[in-house]
Amino acid sequence: MLLDNDQASPLLAASASEESARRSGSQQQNILPSNPRLRKTLSLMLAPLTDDSGSGWGVVFGLCTLFIAGSIIGLILPKNDSLPTPWYRTLSSCIGYTYFLCWSVSFYPQTISNFKRRSTRGLSPEFAGLNVLGFACYAAYNLSFFFDAQIQDFYRQRHGKDAEITVQSNDVAFAVHAFVLASITFFQIAYYDGIRALKPSKFIGYVMCGILAACFLYAVLVILHIDGFNWLDYLYMLSFVKIVISVIKYVPQVILNFQRRSTYGWSIWNILLDFTGGMLSDLQLVFDCADLGDWTGITGNIAKFGLGFVSITFDIMFIVQHYVLFPHRGDTHHSLIYEDSKTDV
Repeated sequence: MLLDNDQASPLLAASASEESARRSGSQQQNILPSNPRLRKTLSLMLAPLTDDSGSGWGVVFGLCTLFIAGSIIGLILPKNDSLPTPWYRTLSSCIGYTYFLCWSVSFYPQTISNFKRRSTRGLSPEFAGLNVLGFACYAAYNLSFFFDAQIQDFYRQRHGKDAEITVQSNDVAFAVHAFVLASITFFQIAYYDGIRALKPSKFIGYVMCGILAACFLYAVLVILHIDGFNWLDYLYMLSFVKIVISVIKYVPQVILNFQRRSTYGWSIWNILLDFTGGMLSDLQLVFDCADLGDWTGITGNIAKFGLGFVSITFDIMFIVQHYVLFPHRGDTHHSLIYEDSKTDV
């Protein structure tokens, strides 16, 4: 069956992208050792960065590698001395750094995939833009709670002088790292597909403008010492902004996958690692509160708990899309025609 020019153009572009990915894969194989067994083992261990399909053995070996690495880091680095049970300090540290690794590494597969394909086709620009804004809020929240003594005093005045702040060093490291990687992915869209590709829908544009305006106005009211407005509540507002953005940002990507009937270009490892990190994040928070005998750690750190829950919910949707609804890899004919019609508009 012959295709007209409008249909053939995206197919040729996809072929060029796939050829570029094959060349990148060939270069990766040259880097790996010549021993076949060692090569296969290392390839499976590096699956989060090299396996776009999310194959079964790749998922098992990739996650096991991250669990082992996170546990080693947790054993070596300083523990949280505020936790009363000595052996649990070590366990909490291992859980914390494992979820830190999972969530941090989760940003690389998408960035690497974009680089190999020289395209961000399949990635929602609205998701990428909201991701930057959300992690900017989350980084400010964690940095303030961890380093600002005044914020820590405000927290204890409200929740009790013995209340422990459950924001840990790995939370700070993750938030800052996530903001940087999300920004890189966002600018990849402009670099590979042009500035016009960054234009959001009117609804998302209004949402982003509204969030920025609210954050700015609240900060002004605090600076002016208006009664009822303070920096602690401002940080809580930022944490809720992050949760709201986490709900909104995934919706355009879910819709895009359905419209294209494909998850090609949307890294499944981004989802698998995000899902694992979310589970471990909430697990650590619950265990920490139980060990402290103080459940204000959840109510006082709602951003961490809520973020994990929201991420898990949407990750399940994406896993179903990738493995059940649209299991075939590669740009399908329907997805290419959809992208072409979108460009024409």
